[in-house]
Amino acid sequence: MLQHHDLLMTMAQVSATFAGFSGIIGVFRRGSSLSEVEIGVLQVRAVVEIGVLATGFALLPFVPDGFGAAEALTWRFCSAIAGVVFLSSFLGAMRRVRVSTGEGAIVNDPLLVGIGLTVVGVSQVVLWLNVFGTTSDAAATLYVVALLLVLAHAGFMFVRLLTPRK
Repeated sequence: MLQHHDLLMTMAQVSATFAGFSGIIGVFRRGSSLSEVEIGVLQVRAVVEIGVLATGFALLPFVPDGFGAAEALTWRFCSAIAGVVFLSSFLGAMRRVRVSTGEGAIVNDPLLVGIGLTVVGVSQVVLWLNVFGTTSDAAATLYVVALLLVLAHAGFMFVRLLTPRK
């Protein structure tokens, strides 16, 4: 059985909950201007994407483990996939914001951008250390730490979604 089995299952449930509640908020949220509506849609989409990714990557280690792969190989494989997908997702989200709201609009919320960059940077370092086998003794823990960072980012964005800005 994988290390942190129960924690991974709990993380999958919590991240799926973030995604679901964000979708519900997106349906009922109204903005006073077109730009507020566009930003709201982008925020909902970002929280849903992060929630779905965190859910998927919390469950991913069970696939190679189910096929009998060695635990070290399981964490390296999952870390490689998560590293590429998390980075691609973040870059895609930044591109969507830039295209939808204009070139300079991404810096209108420096806290959100700063936290996003921090989460992506730290999770990338942790995941790629796992991929290259640098941290074989703590590979499972570091994978969970990367997922917890992503989950915390989803939680922050969820709260930001609920918080009106002036």
